[in-house]
Amino acid sequence: MVFENGSIQHLKPIAKIYREAFPESIQLFFAGKDPGKLLRLLTNAFTFLYLTGARFVIARRADSGQVLGYCVYSSPTRHPGHASCLWKNLGQIMKLALAFLRDLHFTELVKLTANAIQMRFHRRVDQRLPRRCSRIISIAVRPAAQGHGIGKELLTRALKELSAENVTLNVRPDNAAAFRLYQNTGFSVCGSSKDLQGPWLMMIRRA
Repeated sequence: MVFENGSIQHLKPIAKIYREAFPESIQLFFAGKDPGKLLRLLTNAFTFLYLTGARFVIARRADSGQVLGYCVYSSPTRHPGHASCLWKNLGQIMKLALAFLRDLHFTELVKLTANAIQMRFHRRVDQRLPRRCSRIISIAVRPAAQGHGIGKELLTRALKELSAENVTLNVRPDNAAAFRLYQNTGFSVCGSSKDLQGPWLMMIRRA
């Protein structure tokens, strides 16, 4: 097993893992969508994160190179050049926006917008949070490869880079395995939220 920083060539395999790892989300927002358009849409979403400064760490097989898992995270402290990333990649970002309009159906856009609004509206914080926090945006392992510590190693590597920073993430309260992993790596519950799929727990690992 090889763990390394992800690059733009890994974004399509990452999108495939997301599609496999979160079937409930896919069903809610993109039920019946053409598989090719869905994969392109997800790939473009991760490409947008990549172009705007998010960092990727991946796990892949040493023999075949198959990507088995990923962790996407952002840091306003270690990667403060968000604005410069936007300007540098503005042309590519505009092309992505057009691709989104091409592949995203109106009803899907409405659902995604309603989901973001509801999550923001139901956000409840139980303690005062630092003004600037790094964030674990998404972490997933291919279902067939789960149970072998890949997710833990991906998270550990991301947190090692963010060791001097406050880090936040969201987890579903019924995802017991993920919740234990986050607790064991120093996270504690700091609030809650809710979207169209149900509740979230907000967690923080303070520097």
